[in-house]
Amino acid sequence: MRFDNEIARAVRHQAAKDTKSNKTKSEIEDIIDNIKTAIANNQYDFSQSEAIVLNQNGNKRFVKQFIDYSPESILCQCIKQILDRVFRVKYPNRNKSVRSLFGLLTAVKQMSDFTIVKFDFKDYFNSVSAIYVFEKFMKAKLPDRFEIDLIHDFAKKTKYSYAGFSTSNVIAEIIAQNFDNFIMTAFITKGVLFYERYIDDGLIIFNEHIDESECKTILQKALDDVFKDNTIDVMQKCKTRFNYNKFKYISKRGMGSNSVSFDYLGYEFWLKLQGNKTEIKYGITESKREKYNKRLDEFIHCYVDNLHADYNNLNLLRHRIAAFTSRAVYRSQKYRVEVWKVKGFITNYGELRFLLDTSLIESDTDNFLKNMIEEAFVRASMACPYFLKGSQGQSGYNLYENMKKNKTLLLVDHIGYDYDALVELCKQIGISNVDRNGKKRGYGNMVREYLIKTKVGY
Repeated sequence: MRFDNEIARAVRHQAAKDTKSNKTKSEIEDIIDNIKTAIANNQYDFSQSEAIVLNQNGNKRFVKQFIDYSPESILCQCIKQILDRVFRVKYPNRNKSVRSLFGLLTAVKQMSDFTIVKFDFKDYFNSVSAIYVFEKFMKAKLPDRFEIDLIHDFAKKTKYSYAGFSTSNVIAEIIAQNFDNFIMTAFITKGVLFYERYIDDGLIIFNEHIDESECKTILQKALDDVFKDNTIDVMQKCKTRFNYNKFKYISKRGMGSNSVSFDYLGYEFWLKLQGNKTEIKYGITESKREKYNKRLDEFIHCYVDNLHADYNNLNLLRHRIAAFTSRAVYRSQKYRVEVWKVKGFITNYGELRFLLDTSLIESDTDNFLKNMIEEAFVRASMACPYFLKGSQGQSGYNLYENMKKNKTLLLVDHIGYDYDALVELCKQIGISNVDRNGKKRGYGNMVREYLIKTKVGY
């Protein structure tokens, strides 16, 4: 009975994430029944995954996945749910980590000595052996025989915690949190003020001088002890290693008179000595600025390409730019509970909001925030459309100004757009409040379609 509930949760979770088709309640119930029957008859095979190479911002990314609503796909989600429950995994919170870092850096300015170390795992998910993690960390803590056998079969046949599987995050976090514990213990006498790891990116800040070689030695020992334990007898070993091309070491004693920088979670921090104090400027990394420039280029390309479905749709282009330069706040269903979601550039880089109109913003970032929209049209050899001109453009579509005001697209009934206002908003970009059967659509369904069509994502 309990596993039947896991199946039902997993199917509903997949249906909620499905942006291609809106499953009815009846269709979802039919899928649940079919999955239960398939599992009861052992009609699944975890070795039948599909390998895909994705191109994201010019970078190739290897992922594996099962066919949607297949027994393998649903069981994969069930296993994630089980592991989340048993191990009580606390996933890294990007915004919380960034807030902590910004707060600490105000103290770093005054320190007489400090050391900053940034490290990064290479191709992290695809390097973590699922069967290794099962044998070393999972098996002894799983209380249910059926669940042990199911997860063992999954780990053995999928081999690695490949990106694309529902389980990739949870398996990678279970072993990484043991790595975190090792690091904190190893550095406990070294004056650690800050240690955060967000998936495969780690940052350590000490209030004293630590030699670079000592830091690297301790990090490597942590990796070897946690990820490469030779007492674990499995065919597939972890291939996890550090990406030393991204390793960064900064010591106050070695800074000299030049500016030095490190990045974390898309932010870049520039440090320079001014007497006994350290001046810090804050910005966005060049790679992230380029990523957002490419997104704007894509919006404009859809508008000017006469073969694209969005060709010459100026209203849709306007909505996409408006949504891009705002925080999108909405509620979505997770299992049977409504959760608040906040998306958008302003949310991702919200800590900079409090530094605008000061000398603390790095110059390239300052220019980017003020001019990125107009510069996208320059790159496309296009005149700026009417909605970017004059005071309207500065107040409604300028990222710098909107960030200062924390401009929000509040798609929550009774608080932001009410139903009638949402209908009018959606109508402007060709979204109807009536489905193909002539039935009135719900608020949540229209929000979902609006966010997908404006490329915010849902």
